[in-house]
Amino acid sequence: RVQPTKPYIEYKDCDGHHDATDAVEAWKNYLQRDKSVIVDIFQGQLRNRLTCLQCGHQNIRFEAVMYLSLPMDDSCSTLDDCLHLFLQEEKLTGNDQWYCPKCKAHVDATKKIDLWVLPPILIVHFKRFRMNERGMVASKNIVKINFPLQNWKTGSYSLNQESAESAAAAYDLY
Repeated sequence: RVQPTKPYIEYKDCDGHHDATDAVEAWKNYLQRDKSVIVDIFQGQLRNRLTCLQCGHQNIRFEAVMYLSLPMDDSCSTLDDCLHLFLQEEKLTGNDQWYCPKCKAHVDATKKIDLWVLPPILIVHFKRFRMNERGMVASKNIVKINFPLQNWKTGSYSLNQESAESAAAAYDLY
């Protein structure tokens, strides 16, 4: 049996001016290497934006996602709280600095993840383990998270309005 050839496709860094077309191109490129029934059912797309705090340069990538790994803290009581925490902009400093291709140096930056397209079946995972300052598991977070069993609406969290209005914008949870 002849194995299909999967082309090498380099990631394209985008600037945020053509998100809709850039997202479609990134998805088409992804499918050239990874098309399957699993992808059709369980994978969606995130928009990942990095911004240099020194020069303002932005780097945007559209990335495939199989599941949402949602953080939890003591302020979370609902699934929406965890999703909101996941979508918050974070600052990258110290050992987490970003290499800015314009500054040609590691710099402080911000990272913002947005939902772009969610799959027909969405897998949600909770990050229940707390880490200490050395990156070791310190304890398990036992906060109770309330969630609806039916019709969990995600459309208001999607940056892509077409996706927000689609049927995939509401989920029944199992």
